[in-house]
Amino acid sequence: MSPRRREGPALNRQTGYWFFDSRVGFPPDRHRVRISLHTKDRVRALYLWDLEWKKRWRDYYGVRPAGRPADPPRLEAAAEEYVRYERDVRRVKGWGVIDSRLAFVAELLGPARRLDSVGDDDLAALDASLKAAGLSLGTINHYFKLLKSFFAWAIERRLHLGPNPVRAVRSYVVDVRRRAYSAEEVERILAAGRAIELEARPQDEIMRHADRILRLLLLTGMRAGEVLNLRWSAVQGDKIVLGRTETKQKKEKVIPISPAVASLLSTLEHKGDYVLPLRRRGGMMAASYCDNLIRAVREKSGIPDFLLHGLRHTASTIMVAEALGRGVGLADVMAVLGHSQVQTTLRYQHPDLGRMRKAVEVLAEAAVDKKTAAAYIKGRDVR
Repeated sequence: MSPRRREGPALNRQTGYWFFDSRVGFPPDRHRVRISLHTKDRVRALYLWDLEWKKRWRDYYGVRPAGRPADPPRLEAAAEEYVRYERDVRRVKGWGVIDSRLAFVAELLGPARRLDSVGDDDLAALDASLKAAGLSLGTINHYFKLLKSFFAWAIERRLHLGPNPVRAVRSYVVDVRRRAYSAEEVERILAAGRAIELEARPQDEIMRHADRILRLLLLTGMRAGEVLNLRWSAVQGDKIVLGRTETKQKKEKVIPISPAVASLLSTLEHKGDYVLPLRRRGGMMAASYCDNLIRAVREKSGIPDFLLHGLRHTASTIMVAEALGRGVGLADVMAVLGHSQVQTTLRYQHPDLGRMRKAVEVLAEAAVDKKTAAAYIKGRDVR
């Protein structure tokens, strides 16, 4: 009795990606497998689907892959094969980083080392070497996350008998929390954007639109990817309407256009489909395409931790602090930001000493008579 195979990969019509959807095994342990193939190309999807189908049934029968050596491979050879898999099969855009970092690990531990000989002492030596090289804790975390994925891949292909030697390595705690900027910092950021635009070269589109990019982020609360990929077709009268494929949450989002945003949009020419005439664009995680802009703003504003996403946090904090109580509800702010849960919106709120002082003043006015409240506020002893 041979397994019945399906016709081929299925298409997710919402995202455009193909996925593997098939039944594997025989009763009573027959089960359904449904995973993304990470491609929008139908021909490639057929190829990847066939590979996955064969692999699933091979694993079900417990058959060792044909052509694999009985002895574990060398570390360098396995790393090269893993890089080819990431580059040619998964089509990972950052395969060059994977290649260089695995090459560094192989050179440190010894290219001729057997894959199954890597242990805790080697990982400790790698950790010490990365720290000595002055790398950040976030980068060191990425090295070990990459190694964990590499060994998981090797175990899956019977190149390593397991268990994963990186399974017990705990990541360093890295504080990457974004923050909202103060009014004074916002002025410095916008001044930096204006200066960058004036100094930009004609061929550098992002720099030539630096001020307008920063203002759009601040005045709409949009993500960097949403601003960089904003189309004129989304600008509909007095609102911006982003479709499900244009937002991180895969839901339609409507952002009212304020007079300030309308004035800003009027300075941009209708030369194509996109509001910003950029030759290079990214997806939702588009901040990496603005690295030069981020560095320039940091240098000119004197804010060393400036991030584009910090402007979204600033917009959220301002809307909640200034708009609530003026006929605006928290649900309205959530809709502008595109949040579906109030907990997400609350994470975007950042405390401010001035607002905190105002809060306790209001508390005093409501809790005791105004004369006593005034004494409390001025710090006098009322006993």
